[in-house]
Amino acid sequence: MDSVAWRTTRPGISWAPHATRPAQSTLPPRAAPPVRAAPPPAVAADSDSVLVVRVLDVGQGDATLIVNGGSTVLVDGGPDQDRLGAILDSLWLNGTTIDVVVLTHQHADHYAGLRELFRSSRRIDVRYFFENQDPSPNEGLRSLRDSVLARAARGELEYRDTDDPCGDGRLLCTITMRGGAKLHLMRPRPDGDPNDRSAVVKVVGPDSASFTMWLAGDGERAAIEWYAAAGYARAPGMRVSVLKANHHGSCNGVTSQYLRATQPALATMSLGADNTYGHPHEQAKALYRSVGVPWYRTDVNGTIEIRSPGTRNGGYTVTVQRGGESEAGISERRSAQPICNPVP
Repeated sequence: MDSVAWRTTRPGISWAPHATRPAQSTLPPRAAPPVRAAPPPAVAADSDSVLVVRVLDVGQGDATLIVNGGSTVLVDGGPDQDRLGAILDSLWLNGTTIDVVVLTHQHADHYAGLRELFRSSRRIDVRYFFENQDPSPNEGLRSLRDSVLARAARGELEYRDTDDPCGDGRLLCTITMRGGAKLHLMRPRPDGDPNDRSAVVKVVGPDSASFTMWLAGDGERAAIEWYAAAGYARAPGMRVSVLKANHHGSCNGVTSQYLRATQPALATMSLGADNTYGHPHEQAKALYRSVGVPWYRTDVNGTIEIRSPGTRNGGYTVTVQRGGESEAGISERRSAQPICNPVP
């Protein structure tokens, strides 16, 4: 195992007294899960304030698991049910509750794995499911939605539209996890292709100065420009400790403006080793290097685990399954897209 720890990090943005606060949603206590065998010590319960973010190695796709104080959140599910199912098994999530699932947008490399959550033999309860609910002819997405709607009809799940995440017309909904971490869920760009319709999530640790993270699905240039127009730089603030690279490290998912707004100390990239897209693109890597932002990537490093103790000035640690920082992979190449030459 390779590990690196930051003892001082870039601070997140805290709410100023005069700022307009987003709608709040606090997760109430839940019923105890079914009795099951005790998990191995490696995944034993942490203290309530510890925040753990796992950028899961799901191949060419996205899936991020967030745990804090007994609350569990899953952002996207990757491209493959079997692969996500193996991860659910390894993390002892069968027979438990996932409080919030966020599907950022309607591409199979983000939604296909989520169908595994609804396999009855897994006995997984899902309390809230967020997605933009745009019409789609895709059979896989229709099957996932059928499962979500069936549980919603039985009163077992609340199905929310990311275009109105708190149901009150606001751009931003804040969910407070039981350990004090917050999940800011932001309305996506209102038009454009599915990538630019990706919902945005900002994770804020119990101590906002210790850890923050920005996840924006596959948002491309138009979406990145829209974040500023929507006021997200002011509330909830875009400056973070860690940036999940948009669109698997594609050059159309990063700009100098974006990196100035987020100012990350580290980037993570979720992608497959044998992807045919050339991800991460050489132009994107060059841009991260130009501002001194290192990265970890799931194709080379496996699952990336970020852990913050949730205490004042506690910082965070990053642990990967293999390899080191800012490594190269076998599939990456320079993109021929005109918009990426040069990257602004």
